[in-house]
Amino acid sequence: MQSGTIKHWNPDKGYGFIDVDDQSEDVFFHVSTVKLSQPIHIGQQVYFNSERNDKNQLRATEVTDSTLSLEASPPSQAYDATTKHLHQKHAHSKRTAHAYQQKRSPLTTLISLIAIIAVAVYFADDIKSVLFNQGLLSADIAPTYSEQAEQTSNTAVTGDAQIDHTIALIQQGGPYPYPTKDGTTFYNREGRLPAQPSGYYREYTVPTPGASHRGARRIVTGGNPPTVYYLTVDHYDSFRQLQMN
Repeated sequence: MQSGTIKHWNPDKGYGFIDVDDQSEDVFFHVSTVKLSQPIHIGQQVYFNSERNDKNQLRATEVTDSTLSLEASPPSQAYDATTKHLHQKHAHSKRTAHAYQQKRSPLTTLISLIAIIAVAVYFADDIKSVLFNQGLLSADIAPTYSEQAEQTSNTAVTGDAQIDHTIALIQQGGPYPYPTKDGTTFYNREGRLPAQPSGYYREYTVPTPGASHRGARRIVTGGNPPTVYYLTVDHYDSFRQLQMN
């Protein structure tokens, strides 16, 4: 299963979009595919399976949450009849474990190593984001004094440390806490910002202190390079334009 957060939800029409972790393309979902233990709301963490339709659009086939995904299945009626067999099989496995380790082929070892690397790559952005937000990770190349002065004068916009720091990162081109998500196209599907050609708007994460995920705050810029900045603190439900210095 993939994971993400509810980015948009239209309760009247029964559909919404999921902001996918480590993927720039959003996933459409319909209420008929939802199996959640809580009412659907924007910012909700979910797990889902998806597939592309005949128009090459990603649609969720099942949407659940951590509670349901970890819920144990009801015990099988045949459990009592097979318990003894399972215990015997487990004991046999323990007796042969040492022999199996000795017989492991180089190919098996290589496959295990590849799997570990794949997991590390999958979670790399999340780890980097945590370090970044806690101040343990900074830009690879420290800015010069003149660059620091220019950055300070240009980004003291709101007085909010996270918002102003995000503006500074946008103006200097990164590094961003979520490299696979920050700088991607914002599609303005609900039309809450002035209509512009596709690709005009870009979105960036504003970290929320204490949150273990991306949170609900974003800065959306217009133009390349940006000429207008908007702030949303409620997952795109509302925006206010930032007055840049």
